Amino acid sequence: MTVDEPEQRLGDSDVVRVGDTIRRPAHPRSSFVQDLLAQLANAGFTGAPRPLGVDDQGREVVSFVEGVVPLQPPYLLTDAGLLSATSLIRSYHDITARLPLRGSEEVVCHGDLGPHNTVFRGHRAVALIDWDEDVRPGRRAVDFAHAVWCFADLCEDDVPLPEQARRARLMCSTYPVMTPAEVVEELVARFQRARHDHAAAHRPGAMEVFDRLLAWMSTNGAAIAEPS
Repeated sequence: MTVDEPEQRLGDSDVVRVGDTIRRPAHPRSSFVQDLLAQLANAGFTGAPRPLGVDDQGREVVSFVEGVVPLQPPYLLTDAGLLSATSLIRSYHDITARLPLRGSEEVVCHGDLGPHNTVFRGHRAVALIDWDEDVRPGRRAVDFAHAVWCFADLCEDDVPLPEQARRARLMCSTYPVMTPAEVVEELVARFQRARHDHAAAHRPGAMEVFDRLLAWMSTNGAAIAEPS
């Protein structure tokens, strides 16, 4: 596949749009991602780009999905947007639970679910995007907790705490794979793992980010975890 149209770089990444395609550098899990996207398409799932192989520069190529991707937190999605996105995530997980690619795990996790990786048309979530090295077999709860963190604007100082808690409850009631308390528990564990990894890699700036997130959860997690 050759490039015969101008490239439009997306943000500060190496991902570019070329016509009605998106192209990104290959990575160690590219083959897995292409297989997954093909199997999703074959299963009738319309909420992801279609895989289109590689171009003459060795980049992964997928179809471009028209719509709006929120990029700057806090996202402050409407309830309709939250419900639509949560339903899309649940549909994705339900399909991957039937795919051989999940191996012995529950589903295939996207790994970075959030508004920043979701295409919206109005208040409707139409596709999950940015399928990269984070895509791998795992548990629904791990993937969903990350989604609640991002979609419900958890840990965002500009969003009132009761509103964050309400949004988390709304998502958990729409996809009852875990309670808000379990979301908090999983996120604390995630933040601790991330801090440990950054410490081992001697990245103090990244450590500080997760120190702040852990401090926020220590102060406010109980309010998010309340069932009502």
